[in-house]
Amino acid sequence: MIKQVENPIVELHDLTVSYHKRPVLWDIDLSLPQGALVGIIGPNGAGKSTLIKTIMGLVSSSSGYVKLFNKRLEEVRKLVSYVPQKESVDWDFPTSVLDVVMMGRYTQRGLFKRLRKDDKEVAMACLGKVGMTQYAKRQIGQLSGGQQQRVFLARALAQEAQLYFMDEPFAGVDIATEKAIVSLLKEMSQKGKTVVVVHHDLQSVAEYFDWVVLLNMRTVAAGPTEEVFTPELLQETYGSKLTVLSKVGDLLKKKELPARET
Repeated sequence: MIKQVENPIVELHDLTVSYHKRPVLWDIDLSLPQGALVGIIGPNGAGKSTLIKTIMGLVSSSSGYVKLFNKRLEEVRKLVSYVPQKESVDWDFPTSVLDVVMMGRYTQRGLFKRLRKDDKEVAMACLGKVGMTQYAKRQIGQLSGGQQQRVFLARALAQEAQLYFMDEPFAGVDIATEKAIVSLLKEMSQKGKTVVVVHHDLQSVAEYFDWVVLLNMRTVAAGPTEEVFTPELLQETYGSKLTVLSKVGDLLKKKELPARET
């Protein structure tokens, strides 16, 4: 089941991505609605991170196309924000928390424009939203994993985008930080912003997301959570990786699915 959306904010058609001539994503068709909080779910190696990197133009596709707001990325880049995996960031870089968040303002101002006082005010307000105001002058590498994730979320907020892609934003964070981030993402969604999250925790999917994409090199299913996040479609997505869980339906009802994919 792949639900088609009228006037989608994200649209992929016949998208194929290959590494060294080996397909990683195959013939992806997908459309996402405005204002949705979307979870991209699937086993390791399913192509989840590759999917959002391709949408962001960081990975080249072999075929197909990507449209955001019914336009090419280059035309709407100011409206789109990307939060990468923690592992892809150099945390030893000598920069402060405030400087990292201020980087989000360059998308609006232009890379070679000087930032102004009001840009700093926006950055500080975004730090306040994620509970990190008191760490503004701290070097980014001196923070805990959860604090670093909050800072990168603040940078994304400072961009004042309409569409956000986040690659495993809950990896390595404590439960309190995760709940705080989810609360903020839901607030953003309620204001009409679209948030797309690569996620591993099956137990929290129904609680966190109102739209789900089940991915395993191809789009197994995509649509409202209550229609897509089912035992049958999970079995199709994970295959043998899910068979170790007996009676998948009972586990879903009892919320006993594994907290993190291994």
